Amino acid sequence: MYTVFVVDDDVAVLEFLSKMIPWEKYGFRLVGAYTNAHDALEMSKELTPDLVVTDIGMPGMDGIEFIKVLKDCSSHPRFLILSCHDEFKFAQQAVQLGVQDYILKETLSMETMQDILLRIYDRINEEDRLLQKVEKLHLQVVQSKSSLKEKWLRDFLSTPLMDQAMWNQQLVEYGLKSDLDYFIPIVCSVYRYQDALARFKNENMLKFIIDNAVEELLQQEPHAIYFSYTAQQFFILFACRKDLKFDPYDLINRFCRELQQSLTKVLKLQVSILIGAMDHSNSGIKQQFLQLIQTTDAFFYSTEPEIVKLNQIQANGNQEELLSHYSTYSERMNRLIIEGNMNVEPTVDQFLDFITARRFQPVTVKQFLFKLMLDIQMKLTFNHQYNNEKTQRQLDQMTNVRELKEWIIRFLEEAVTLMEEISKQSKKVEIVDAKKYILLNLDQKITLEDVAERLFLNSSYFSRLFKKETGENFTEYVTRVKMEKAKELLNESDKTIDVISQMLGYDNKGYFVKLFKNHYGVPPRRFV
Repeated sequence: MYTVFVVDDDVAVLEFLSKMIPWEKYGFRLVGAYTNAHDALEMSKELTPDLVVTDIGMPGMDGIEFIKVLKDCSSHPRFLILSCHDEFKFAQQAVQLGVQDYILKETLSMETMQDILLRIYDRINEEDRLLQKVEKLHLQVVQSKSSLKEKWLRDFLSTPLMDQAMWNQQLVEYGLKSDLDYFIPIVCSVYRYQDALARFKNENMLKFIIDNAVEELLQQEPHAIYFSYTAQQFFILFACRKDLKFDPYDLINRFCRELQQSLTKVLKLQVSILIGAMDHSNSGIKQQFLQLIQTTDAFFYSTEPEIVKLNQIQANGNQEELLSHYSTYSERMNRLIIEGNMNVEPTVDQFLDFITARRFQPVTVKQFLFKLMLDIQMKLTFNHQYNNEKTQRQLDQMTNVRELKEWIIRFLEEAVTLMEEISKQSKKVEIVDAKKYILLNLDQKITLEDVAERLFLNSSYFSRLFKKETGENFTEYVTRVKMEKAKELLNESDKTIDVISQMLGYDNKGYFVKLFKNHYGVPPRRFV
């Protein structure tokens, strides 16, 4: 429904319009009734009505002045004026101001109001349809222009270089209002990308909103051109001149801060920005664009959005293999779940401090965590199935360790909860407790008698119960679990066979080797 203000210093007329006219029957909703124009103007700052029904001859601010002021503030309202015979000249002025219609007060009745309101409703509807059509066409033009620029950028990055003069000319054609010879590229990366996706529902909407916000900001920057790239990243190319008296980086830094503040204030989006070096050739700019894309990984360990120059980013010299530490952190997180320990944050912080100190590549960290998630799911045989494809996508979209921390904590807390639910639902709690004990004490010599005693059960009864519930006898189960752990340690650590056999409670290395070969068909040295 369309909203309506009525404004008239004649209380009787105001009462009639407010209480006797069935506004909703004609597609309108009365949201304000005022005896003077000043009050109506004040309220219009909070709510701009679709239709204003106003008297002309009012004290203080008359209807004509009121209409002029309101139209200066907003082109949105339509107007219906009320007048007396001696105010007809004023009514003519109001019509010249674009008033929808007018009515003489002496003819004011339910019937005349009905005819006028139905006519105005149809007119507003038609205007809105036309406006929506124009806005849709404008949107299509904007999106088409943005898509063409994005395609041009991708072609520029992936195909042989064009002539420099032609390249410069194409930049002008795409909106760069500058004839300066040098360029400085920057890449902007959404800081908490998953949060942004959740807020704006999908990548296309996020991309469209960023496109419009940055393009609008760049209207005041004739020496800069915007290029959409992905929903997570976009580029801006600044044109400048090489001048010892003027440092273009001062301007770019100010713009970057303004861009960050604007996106945060208007869209609640945070971005990190990487600034390239000055170059006059399209070949140099191409190489920088490609390098900037790769180097945005450096923001992964940032605790807040940053503005950094490319030459300030240090190359990652860490060649250490993260998977060589897998068994350590896998063991810690598995133990939390088995023990039912919901205080997971300290363990997560230890892991994040470790990877942050060594600056492992983000893709390696994400692969590490994906493997960890799969292994926990498989080992603990959750009755809840994770969507592995969705999980992989979530990890890929994470742009910093703060997001990563939240994700790991959620995963571990859910895993602990599920493990506890499984324990409560089991008809044979003793079997669940026995399995927990085994998993938590793989470094010990584990006997059926010891476990039965801990559970206050007869060892013969416990042996039969374990076989019935698991399909394996107790010794077979313990051996299988230890051999699986041995294989994991051989594959994912640099520990020797001697060390691993001791870690699994075997004093006799030869006996450990024999058990391993019986289980896998090959000796453990094949896995080293």
